[in-house]
Amino acid sequence: MRVLSALMIGVFVLSACADSAPKRKTRWDLYYARADAPRAHVQVVPPEGTTVPMAKLIAEYVVEYLKKEKISAQLGNGAALKGRHFVLNGYAEPNTDDPRLRYRRVLRWMLSDADGRLIATHTQGVEGTDQEWNFGDAQLLTAIGIGTAGPISQMVLRETKAVVPIDPLRRGLLVEQVTGLRDEDARHLTRAMADVLRMSDVLVTGDPRQASFRLAGHVEVLSTGDGFEDVRIVWRVQTMDRRDLGNAVQENRLPAGTLTGRWGEVSKSIATAAAVGVEHVFGTRTGPPPGSSLYPGDAPPPIVLPGQPGRALPPPQ
Repeated sequence: MRVLSALMIGVFVLSACADSAPKRKTRWDLYYARADAPRAHVQVVPPEGTTVPMAKLIAEYVVEYLKKEKISAQLGNGAALKGRHFVLNGYAEPNTDDPRLRYRRVLRWMLSDADGRLIATHTQGVEGTDQEWNFGDAQLLTAIGIGTAGPISQMVLRETKAVVPIDPLRRGLLVEQVTGLRDEDARHLTRAMADVLRMSDVLVTGDPRQASFRLAGHVEVLSTGDGFEDVRIVWRVQTMDRRDLGNAVQENRLPAGTLTGRWGEVSKSIATAAAVGVEHVFGTRTGPPPGSSLYPGDAPPPIVLPGQPGRALPPPQ
């Protein structure tokens, strides 16, 4: 209990310091602002040919997934809006033309500009039973949202000629989903690592087309059999074809179960410590790496996980 209390206090202090510190300005701030900005606006009209509740649900899911494609979107009725925008209309109909096909319904989408000029069409086969359709099954709606947003967003981008700004140094880093953890915990640590690296001079991108390198993280939690666990995190900097360029390793021994359900709390501090090693691999941080015999007297940024003697953060290899 004493060790766990110290851990919780340490997390609180580190988080408070991090939140109160002013954000460091980097040369990539403009890039991130442009890359994250919506590149077009689409008004999605609930499709005809089905019930009003189902039509609205379909339109809402399409709006949600268009936003994930960096396209501004909203539910609408096709009325004129200010500024340049697009209107997406649809029609749902049963599949009676070819009963051999596995989908029972077809969604036909029409993308028009603000003046009503038809730009493109997209036809989508919808799988699922009548019951799933009639009751608005979430999995079915998700498939419709993803299947519609992908091609429609590409049509919009081609029409507007909008592109993601390119890294002028071609040194973009793609932070991949961390492995070895539950999906939710992995998302916490992956997001924290990307956020911390964005504060450095390493360009982090979510688009593989803009990346020259990738960062792969793997977590291992092994029971020691005496009420403790060894937690080991390996961060590998690789080329896009997965050739290793260098890695940074974090190791700690903890009371068993210390991190269960708490990755969301500690991920930022773990990422802050790990980023030092990653930046050394990239050459964006000067001086000897943490753990090196040439490292000055000051200790490297501490990882939140309470370690045992002789289990300090190793240097990048």
